[in-house]
Amino acid sequence: MTEEDLDEVMAIERESFKFPWKREFFCYDLSRKSAYCLVAKRAEEVVGYIIILQVLDEFHLANIAVKKEYRRQGIGSRLLAEMLKIAKANKIRNIFLEVRRSNLIAQRLYEKFGFHFSYVRKAYYEDGEDALVYEKRINNNDQSIA
Repeated sequence: MTEEDLDEVMAIERESFKFPWKREFFCYDLSRKSAYCLVAKRAEEVVGYIIILQVLDEFHLANIAVKKEYRRQGIGSRLLAEMLKIAKANKIRNIFLEVRRSNLIAQRLYEKFGFHFSYVRKAYYEDGEDALVYEKRINNNDQSIA
């Protein structure tokens, strides 16, 4: 992801989330050495993105979204697979994320990638909805990525 991608990223962000991130959040993460900001493109069009934050030997999946008309085509899966490759390359031990209790599609996707429910963050989102915290332990001795 580059600053040139942000107009398209912001359009996906607004169509994907009830309370979208501000552009400044993306700019800040782009400037951080501890952040991985990736986009998926078809031709020259940004069709998805993922933001991963690293703290020591852990990743926090901070944000992921796919443009509405490109959903259910494997783009989110490819972004998650890339995150797992980066995690292995950096000897990451755990990956954490929050997902809305109501977002069953995302929960199934994360579970497909070996994430498991850990605990609830009550009233985590601005509208009072709970977040389910999922985690995945990375076995750096295993050569597989999912």
